[in-house]
Amino acid sequence: MEEIHASNLVDAMCITSDKTATSFVKETPKITRYSLADSADGMNSDMDYHIEIINKNDKSRVLKFLRRFFFRDEPLNQSIQLIPEGEDSTCMELEDYCSYSSFENNLSLMAVTTNGAIIGVLLNGKTDPPPDEEPEYIKSCKNPKFKKILKLLHHIDKRVNVDGQFQDLNVLEIKIISVDINWRGKGVAKALIGKAIEIAKEQGFHYARADCSSSFSGKLCARIGFDAIYKLDYNDYVDEEGKPIFSPASPHTAVVSYIKKL
Repeated sequence: MEEIHASNLVDAMCITSDKTATSFVKETPKITRYSLADSADGMNSDMDYHIEIINKNDKSRVLKFLRRFFFRDEPLNQSIQLIPEGEDSTCMELEDYCSYSSFENNLSLMAVTTNGAIIGVLLNGKTDPPPDEEPEYIKSCKNPKFKKILKLLHHIDKRVNVDGQFQDLNVLEIKIISVDINWRGKGVAKALIGKAIEIAKEQGFHYARADCSSSFSGKLCARIGFDAIYKLDYNDYVDEEGKPIFSPASPHTAVVSYIKKL
């Protein structure tokens, strides 16, 4: 692939106000319950969970969950050491990104056990074609590390929309997928995405899209019927000196955009 220099990018990803419109939300969908009581490892009914729509009252505990299971582990965050050392440390810009409209658009979901513990989170929004000019929220971003992530994401957004193929279409953006480490491999992420697709269909969306910086989330999307439409190797996304800006640990070698027609 050709080398891509960050200094030549037009702008950075539009992931706030113009990607979270909620005009397609009409009513709260039914809650789905999942049981692991009959699983091979012998879990009983106390390990059942259900899926809830996230609302503004859930903000504090959802962010607490993400601080524990997503902020440090996500490949891009980890590669540039976005989160400082310390149990309670965080990145406020990342929290703002997670928070903006995601808790009030009736599109984001969480998996919750019978005792009320969150075991999985799926933050979604409505995506629009990226603007030609760099959005103000990127220009004003005070965190240089997080700004790198914004620029990468928007670069991907522009490449996915380069031919205007999603112009005037309603696209659900899967922004963040995170599952409690003790529940991974048990189908929680698949159930969350499945419910999100069900809601998106009900609300008139045409596509669901996920830009996967992790090979694990990418493999999941591929297994459940998403199609890869764009891939950027991290080694090809370089700074002015030709050095990769992100170098996540193996097996995370590329960010891949997946799309699913609804």
